[in-house]
Amino acid sequence: MPDGVLVFDQSEKLVYANAAALKIFSVRGENIAEKRFLEIARVSQLDDLLQQVRKSGEAGELEVKAFLPEEKDLLAEASLISPDKLVLVVRDVTAMKRLENLRRDFVANVSHELKTPLTAIRGYVETLLAGAVDDRENNRLFLQKILLNTDNLATLIEDILEISSLEARRKDVPFIKIDLTALVDRAIETVSAKAKAKKITLIKLADHPSCSITGDPEHLTRALINLLDNAVNYSDQGGKVELFCEKAGDLLRLNVRDHGIGIDQQHLERIFERFYRIDKARSRDQGGTGLGLSIVKHIMEFHNGSVAVQSQLGQGSTFTLIFPAA
Repeated sequence: MPDGVLVFDQSEKLVYANAAALKIFSVRGENIAEKRFLEIARVSQLDDLLQQVRKSGEAGELEVKAFLPEEKDLLAEASLISPDKLVLVVRDVTAMKRLENLRRDFVANVSHELKTPLTAIRGYVETLLAGAVDDRENNRLFLQKILLNTDNLATLIEDILEISSLEARRKDVPFIKIDLTALVDRAIETVSAKAKAKKITLIKLADHPSCSITGDPEHLTRALINLLDNAVNYSDQGGKVELFCEKAGDLLRLNVRDHGIGIDQQHLERIFERFYRIDKARSRDQGGTGLGLSIVKHIMEFHNGSVAVQSQLGQGSTFTLIFPAA
């Protein structure tokens, strides 16, 4: 059973512990025989629960955070199973708590991100209704702002639906053999207009001769476009972005390298989190939703691969899509 079970006798010494209990409390069976609870695990709240149940004779339960040695969230229930036997049942709910926190943070972030464009749209509409609709110098500007925020809102909703679908693995898509060279060409074509506007050169370096993988071309094109779009956004005017494929043992690596502003080391561990932005103002100005890199991460996990980043502030960044070789 997944729950930990410990049984103590009337002298408070352990007489039984199952394998799950040993794992939860990070102890070995031969080291805890006939020991009291606090000798097994230094979790005073659980020992208090045992003493309370022993005195009252009534079952009790408790949720507690413990360090065993890593931090764990435990849900415990204690009860007397006979006049001289007390059982403690413990469930490790750390993963469930983490998911609850992620869900709560996601809802809070989505609410905030939806509110921002909606507030702007409402402000411009109210201004127009208050008389600015007859202001020929500004009414078109206000309408353009409304359109821009509407587009941002639509993009955000699409990204939320996409990441939710990827997390739930609801997209049942057949994997086919893909030539990454063709996928790179398609992604370059998609972002070429934005790159041209900033006079950024997109350079496709020589590919590895066996630069092919098995997967879904639509998803992978989306991942590569997200990386290219970021590379262009965070490159200096007149810069360059390089794409190249390489073989590393049993892995295939597709790299997107820019020579732009780079990323401070303190941000590297968090940039694939949902809604995490290094420069919030710049990201929003360029239409970013804060979900692009998270979508890339989920797409790569969907393909049994991963994404990595190397960067130095002021020297550019290299994002790498890592695939098991076809």
